[in-house]
Amino acid sequence: MPDVIDIAFTLNRRPVRLRARSDLRLLDLLRGDLRLTGAKEGCGKGECGACTVIVDGQAVDSCLMMAFQVDGSAVETIEGLAGDGLHPLQDAFIETGGVQCGICIPGMIMAGKALLDRDPQADADAIRGGLAGNLCRCTGYTKIFAAVARAAGRPAPHPRATATTPAAAPGFYRPRSLEEALEILAQRAGEARPVAGGTDVLVKAKDGQQSLGALFDLTGVPELKGIEERGGHLWIGAGATHAEMMASPLVAHHLPSLPQACAVIGGPQIRNRGTLGGNLANASPAADTVPPLYAADAVVELVSVSSRRNVPVGDFFTGPRQSVLVPDELIVGVRVPIRAGVRGCFLRLGQRQAQAISKVSVAVGMTFRDGRPDWVRVALGAVAPTVVRAWETEKALIAGGYEGLRRAREAVKSEVEPIDDLRSTRAYRREMAAVLLERAVRSVAEA
Repeated sequence: MPDVIDIAFTLNRRPVRLRARSDLRLLDLLRGDLRLTGAKEGCGKGECGACTVIVDGQAVDSCLMMAFQVDGSAVETIEGLAGDGLHPLQDAFIETGGVQCGICIPGMIMAGKALLDRDPQADADAIRGGLAGNLCRCTGYTKIFAAVARAAGRPAPHPRATATTPAAAPGFYRPRSLEEALEILAQRAGEARPVAGGTDVLVKAKDGQQSLGALFDLTGVPELKGIEERGGHLWIGAGATHAEMMASPLVAHHLPSLPQACAVIGGPQIRNRGTLGGNLANASPAADTVPPLYAADAVVELVSVSSRRNVPVGDFFTGPRQSVLVPDELIVGVRVPIRAGVRGCFLRLGQRQAQAISKVSVAVGMTFRDGRPDWVRVALGAVAPTVVRAWETEKALIAGGYEGLRRAREAVKSEVEPIDDLRSTRAYRREMAAVLLERAVRSVAEA
């Protein structure tokens, strides 16, 4: 039986303290225990955005958060939006006729609020990006985008919510240090499983592949956070979110292909929660953040109670959904050698532009001397049992020129091992690997 634990947080600017089951999702807590039914269960996998709420200023999918993960946080739902009258966003949706059924619209309004809180003068491109995690299958988005644009610049009825309630959850669910987290793994090896963003673990739970009863939260562990330069390396904590990596000037400068990869992962709600460590631990051959790490000679830092080891990213994965990570270890972070003048590009092909798993992905890293390549790395995802380095392709590119690019296109086709599946065919993936490679190389050369 799951435990019943104390949780305390600020909900719609009011303190809340209650007892909840440890296997409860935030969405279930809001709808079932608190009777706040504005957030809806659409897909239950973070694809539709109908369950969007705001946690500590960020739009998140409440179906992919455990209830105890908001302990000590500030949570906003659509029920708390209005002041003396409707919120400007709610007025704007009515004025533009953007209101549809009650399933999708509350989540869209909350995603719009999170965007305008951060960027009050958001333009059309920012609005489209801010609502990219909210899918409505009823109709188009023209009036919805117009509503958010209409609300831009209007004063909000109350200031942005902040957390004012001290955390109450016990430490074995929300450890506050790396030492505490490792102790949990050591004492409950094979039983307890860490969760951070939840964008993979809770999806598996929805499909019946994972229990929610033995999870503990890593988001309060400071040793897993941060992005900084350390002794000739760029260090990225395992707890760094995709949104944080996209916003980091250090990542953009030293590993430019990584924020490009992060930008195509899910929608804003997923990027606000999903972490680099989670993407690595998931060990999917289609993981978008992994090819840039291969193309940068990254090293994965692993730690347990009794040991610490550094594993080159190319040795970390052993097969689809398999890695060298053992049950009592955590990924602490990733180290990337700093190279002067490095350029990079990440490109992928999916079923659609957003909210899709890659059919093929390519990451390229290069440096140049006197206009010619003097260091080249190429990695591809979704074309083999793991992400792969394209060694022969790199040799062709280092020669430079059009002939080198032509030979690289042919080489990459022989270095991938794609399969036929529901998303694509072997032949198509092989051809597109060459096409994306050429586009990526040209982008890097012209940067």
